[in-house]
Order: sequence, then structure tokens, then C-alpha cells
Amino acid sequence: MNFFRKKDEPIEYRIKKAQDGDSLERENIISEYLPFIIKTITKITHKYVETENDEEYSIALEAFNEAIDKYDASRGNFIAFAQLIIRSRIIDHLRKPTHQTIPIDAEDKNCIDPGRIASNEDFVGGLELSNEIDIFKNRLLEFGITLSQLVDEAPRRSDARHNSIKIARLILDNESLKAEFYRKKAVPAAKIAGMLNISSKTVQRNKKLIIAAVIALDNDLEDIREYVLLAERRLSLDTQRYCNGCTKESCNGDE
Repeated sequence: MNFFRKKDEPIEYRIKKAQDGDSLERENIISEYLPFIIKTITKITHKYVETENDEEYSIALEAFNEAIDKYDASRGNFIAFAQLIIRSRIIDHLRKPTHQTIPIDAEDKNCIDPGRIASNEDFVGGLELSNEIDIFKNRLLEFGITLSQLVDEAPRRSDARHNSIKIARLILDNESLKAEFYRKKAVPAAKIAGMLNISSKTVQRNKKLIIAAVIALDNDLEDIREYVLLAERRLSLDTQRYCNGCTKESCNGDE
């Protein structure tokens, strides 16, 4: 999982790199803004977004990619610009004869004319994710973690990532653990290891992701929390598929 990756470089500079052929930078930008993409889809379709089998999700990703390709500074804020294109493409899709569940007309508040500049409402809504990431970044720094460290040191195995989120939930559900977590600005690894009968080294190894998940789930950061919940669901399915094809012993690995 490319966990909320954000570089210190301005988004305009990063987009220019992507436009110039830096495919890794493009992937990082898309991954970073997945919560924004999903929230934009939800606001238009008023339904839960299933990332594996969802036409609107695929269309929104293509539209966001289009926004990266077409953006320049003269178009204003990138988030508002991307939101404009995503809404336009999804609404075009929903207007097709096979998609009549959501009525859309020229007066629909969700219908955005791509030929005009975004309204103040669109602009403010587009900035929500950027503001959340800044808050998230500052709260991570209280624990001595940067976003780049979080991305670079996150466990690669899906079961280890899933277990990290489960440990975060354990901390939030236990008042003693939660109080110690915030008081000491650290994961109470020894206590958690004893409760779960696992090695404290396993907890320490994944502490940055655990801390990030606690912060995301325990704060008023709607988009980032939604991203973690979506990741949790996807990782749970991945772990189930993995365990269906392995022995009990191999599934209990703690890397």
C-alpha cells in the first residue's frame, strides 16, 4: 500500500514531472489522491464505491489521469480542476441509456460545465483532501514520523499491513492502551505483544503504520479514514485469498 504518499515538492512540480514521462510520480500522485477520487464519485452517484468492479471508479481514474495530462498553472487549483473533469466524465457516463438510476439535468447541482471555472463550493470541496493531508502530516510529526518514512517503511506483505490495522483498532478499543499511546507518543509494543501472544519485535517493526492507522481512525479526517477503511477491507480479502492457498503455519508469519 502506498500509504498517503506526499512529497515536499509542490503538486504543480510533481504534475509536470508526470507529464514529462515520470510514470512512478504519476502513480504516486494517483495513489495519494485516491480518497479524493472516491469521495468525488460518492458525491455524484450517492453509492458505495467498489474499487474492484465499479465502472465509475475506472472512469474516475481515467479522468484523474486526464487531469494530470491537461493541467497547467493557468487553470488554477489542481484539485478543483481534477474534480471538474471527474464529475464531467462520470455524469456523461450516467447519462447513457443504460444508466437511468440517477436523474441528471442541466439544473442538477452535480452537473458541472467543464467550460466554466469551478465555483467556490467546488473549490472548497476540492481543497478538503489537501487540508486533511496537512493535518495528518502534522499529527504524524508529533510521533516523530514523516510521510516519506511512512511510505518507505510500511510492510510489503498484505497480511502484515492488515495486522497493523487490527493492532491499531486494538489500541483504540482499549482505553489503557490508547491513553499510553497518546501520552508516550509511541506504540505500547510489549503490552500488545502480550495480549496477542506475538513477538514485540513484530509490533515494533510495523509501528509507523500502526501509528498512522490509529491517527487516521481516531480523528475527524473523513477522507483519510475512509481510505484506511477501504484498505482494511481490501487487505482482509487479500489475506483470506492468501490463506486459502497456504498452510496455517505459513499464514501466521509476522513479516
